[in-house]
Amino acid sequence: MLSRVAESLMWLSRYVERAENLARLIEVTDQLALDYSHPELTGMDLFWKPILYAYGYEEDEVKGCASKDQYLRFLLLDGENMGSVYRSISFARENARGMREQLSGEMWEALNELYLWCRDQSRSESLVNPAVFGARVRQGCLHFRGLVEEMMSRKETWCFINLGTMLERADQTSRLLDLKTMMPGGSKAGGKAFEPYIWLCIMRGCGAGSQGGFGNTEVDWPRLNKTLVFSDTFPRSIRFCVREVNRLLHKLSGSVMGVYRNEAEMACGRFMAELDLGAFSGEIQGDLHDYLDSIQQSLIEIGNGIQEAYTHVIPMTEEQEETHSVVGES
Repeated sequence: MLSRVAESLMWLSRYVERAENLARLIEVTDQLALDYSHPELTGMDLFWKPILYAYGYEEDEVKGCASKDQYLRFLLLDGENMGSVYRSISFARENARGMREQLSGEMWEALNELYLWCRDQSRSESLVNPAVFGARVRQGCLHFRGLVEEMMSRKETWCFINLGTMLERADQTSRLLDLKTMMPGGSKAGGKAFEPYIWLCIMRGCGAGSQGGFGNTEVDWPRLNKTLVFSDTFPRSIRFCVREVNRLLHKLSGSVMGVYRNEAEMACGRFMAELDLGAFSGEIQGDLHDYLDSIQQSLIEIGNGIQEAYTHVIPMTEEQEETHSVVGES
């Protein structure tokens, strides 16, 4: 597959997945923030700032945010914020527009309609309703992915779209888990009373609120780690996503499992082995934040390997350039 097309397909799906995850997280966080108050900490400190930290924002990037609506607009609708939901949908649409021949008309229409709706919301001066916004974004993203699954042949295009989805989903799950280290629930200021809210925020944020036993407020962090990091059946767990990436990479290269033809497959194989070993005990060793950082680094390494194997354009040698020129002139 041409390098430009492969890269565009991966980033198209990554942006769609990123938009859906962030919209859901903000919707859930807003619901929980209505039920909790603390005498020393504001809702900004308890809920919104940790999300910003988990997504890598610096203090100076959000210094203009002083109210809840300003935080919501920054994360959901800010056209200048490269990580906002609106910009993610915009980037996804731009990638889709540049390769319409790879997508069906229904796929383009679903993505374009979602973009136009988000654009209208960004231009409105009304207060942001996270529930309405989140539901519409989730519906649009799920609609697009459903069309991919139901209408696209299981060839290279489908593989690259799903590679992007699974890589981004694993990254988003790691950021959700990192909220436990960002939110002040375990600190003296937050106290143990806040832990159930962190628990619910993380579980509902990744769509696991309907899983058996996870809809209540009984905090069980080891079980959460087993589900979101090591589960081989829950579709948003990191191990499940990496296993799918491994399968897709071997499908693209035609190699059998256990045989590696490029750096991406080798990096994915190493990471898969680490997760399989971790699943044996189901426990995260050491500091949670450091462990999640290592997960994100492993995902970056896999992504770089994919870029090198499938989307990196190798410069021509002088001999190749001469041959190319002769062919072009003829």
